Amino acid sequence: MDADALIADLDADQRAAVTAESHLVAVIAGAGSGKTRVLTRRIAWRVATDKADARHTLALTFTREAAGELRRRLSRLGMRDRVEAGTFHSVMLAVLRQRWDDTNRRPRTVVPERRRLVGDVIDASQRRGIDGLLGEIDWATARGIRASDYAGRARRAQRSPSAGIERAATVFNDFEQLKRKRGIIDFDDVLSLVITEMEYDTGFADGLRWRFRHLLVDEAQDLNPLQHRLVDLLRAGRDDLFIVGDPAQAIYGFNGADPTLLVDVERRFPGVEVVRLPVNHRCTPQIVRTGVQVLAAAEHPTELVSNRGDGPVVERLAGDDEDAEARLVASSIVRLDPNLIRSGAVAVLARTNAQLAAFGTALGSLGIPVRRSATASGTPLQVAVRQASMLGSASQLRAWAHDMLDAHDALLTVQAEQAIAHEGVDRRTKAQADRAVDELEAERRVATVVLDYLRDQQLGDGAGFRSWVAMTNPFDDRSTDGVDLLTFHASKGREWHAVYVTGVETSLVPHKSATTATTRAEEGRLLYVAATRASDRLTLSWAERRGGYARKPSPFIGNLDLSEPEAMPPPSALRRRRARIDPLLAALQEWRDEAARKADVLPSQLCSDRDVKAIAASKPTTVAELANATSFGEIMAERLGAQILPLVAQSKSTITGA
Repeated sequence: MDADALIADLDADQRAAVTAESHLVAVIAGAGSGKTRVLTRRIAWRVATDKADARHTLALTFTREAAGELRRRLSRLGMRDRVEAGTFHSVMLAVLRQRWDDTNRRPRTVVPERRRLVGDVIDASQRRGIDGLLGEIDWATARGIRASDYAGRARRAQRSPSAGIERAATVFNDFEQLKRKRGIIDFDDVLSLVITEMEYDTGFADGLRWRFRHLLVDEAQDLNPLQHRLVDLLRAGRDDLFIVGDPAQAIYGFNGADPTLLVDVERRFPGVEVVRLPVNHRCTPQIVRTGVQVLAAAEHPTELVSNRGDGPVVERLAGDDEDAEARLVASSIVRLDPNLIRSGAVAVLARTNAQLAAFGTALGSLGIPVRRSATASGTPLQVAVRQASMLGSASQLRAWAHDMLDAHDALLTVQAEQAIAHEGVDRRTKAQADRAVDELEAERRVATVVLDYLRDQQLGDGAGFRSWVAMTNPFDDRSTDGVDLLTFHASKGREWHAVYVTGVETSLVPHKSATTATTRAEEGRLLYVAATRASDRLTLSWAERRGGYARKPSPFIGNLDLSEPEAMPPPSALRRRRARIDPLLAALQEWRDEAARKADVLPSQLCSDRDVKAIAASKPTTVAELANATSFGEIMAERLGAQILPLVAQSKSTITGA
């Protein structure tokens, strides 16, 4: 890999992040600012310049998709050695299983969800309050709080579960005992068990730090205290840590996420080099401006700017009720370029899953296909996964998978014979046959994934397969046509050409459950995330009545100004003031503005404020000195030196002449 080529197409702020000399770096990356690009280029650049070893590099993400995208990009950049990349849970589960094997301990099965286990330790009459009890267990485990310590910690945190703290403590304790009795663990146990092993066995901890000596963390604003602790243990003694995130996109407070890691990053990591990416490369100025105003209303100001050309004005739609809102949105979508729908470039986003059904119905009535989760309850894939998860051993899983693949091949043969014979069937028989084909196709897909699981895990069973599916989400298929229907939360990390953000009204945005200043602020950030999923077209909609109750537009958009911003006049007065203070700095600013205008980029993309000040202070006379003083790199320094060095020389001659 050519190190200079890896940074040649980055803007100034991105280059500064990728080439930072410090091993301890925090990148505050606004929406659409290229954080994945920076993360992958950082890995590749350090490997190319012999500052890191790919075989000892670990990149932790929050989704399987993000890890897969990271690996694909590294491969395209020419990385030959494999970098370990995966979610916190998948990477640490592999570590834990190896640890069990090395210490001759019986491995425990990982269960993907807690609801069923909690349901097993409470009376049927109490199942109505199961969500509240689950919420307390989630709150505690995300913070590494044991069941025995829950009551005291909950009181200090002023928790107020509907079942009461004592009852929640009892259920938590019974839940933990049930897991021990059955020899099972859940996802968060994976992290806490690795942490425990590292804290009590220094040899194991040192070995893990040697193995993962270069650590990178994506979406750092979503880390919960348990994940914070794991990161601290992994970086201990080295501080070779690169974290990327955006406090304005912190939307998982309900899951224990702590965005203060990035808000207070310099206090949290003394000596950290902080690099900010304030330029949005995804969205039009109109969409970025809307997102910035939403954050301002949520008391979370940001200075994000767009480097794209103008796009359509952000639209607003108001329906008489929820059904009318859905029809308005569907009518708008049907007027879009059909290619956008065929290519999956349109999304309808809602605060809750319950809102989405009306949009599916409205779109269907106009003949517009929609895309839903492949493994949603009742789908053929979900049924097939359940079949496989009931099998008790690796050999049974393998046999089932091969049986399903053989059955699929046999069906294809029958279909071919029927087509040749031109056999006629009535509509009912054809529908039944189509349904059978769908079910068998689902079983084929699951069978293929089962074999992938067995190759990945070596040993396993049905329960382990179900856990693996929950962690890796191998059935996510975005290749089909249609409009995506998703919640705000599920849209994070995605982008579409046109996005309809719906239900932007009181009681939904912010949600009625957000009763504190902290949770209401998070609701504002959630709306910001949803809005900035759109690259070119954004529409906000709401209903004036929902469920028979009157609603008003969300306070986050109550004062939204969607008019076109006036062109900013050239700051001539500021230029004159700068000239009186530092002629070279003023000349560099003038050059940067003019060069950026000709290149159709933002001035900060061409040369960051930090680099401009560094040039003015160091007054380089050669390309090598220019490269050393800035984050340019040799190629960029050579390219810009022909324009910058004469300005420096002229400044020096003026001073000498004076």
